[in-house]
Amino acid sequence: MTGGATVTRNEKWATWTCVLGWPVQGIWPKGADSTEINAVARSNHKIPDGYHILAKGDDSSKVSLLRYPSLQKGSEAIVQNGHSSHVTNVCFSRDDKYLFSTGGEDNCVI
Repeated sequence: MTGGATVTRNEKWATWTCVLGWPVQGIWPKGADSTEINAVARSNHKIPDGYHILAKGDDSSKVSLLRYPSLQKGSEAIVQNGHSSHVTNVCFSRDDKYLFSTGGEDNCVI
């Protein structure tokens, strides 16, 4: 009998903001512990190649963009700096035109 992540791996969710789960297992760098990534947000619309975009904010003040679903551990990402310390949250605007991030120490919204 199957259970847990296997049962829900093909479920189509309206949004995705959980750092743990089947479609985000590739966001973790090799050798990472489970505390380095603070937030994720999936885009609301698919891009022309058929995928959503996933944003992640981490303890190293970086915001990264990956394909969603991201299944391979250590998946390739576009990585940007912006905050002076850990990123506490990320969120796409309703039309996916903007990506917002909040910083923990700098108290900024970028």
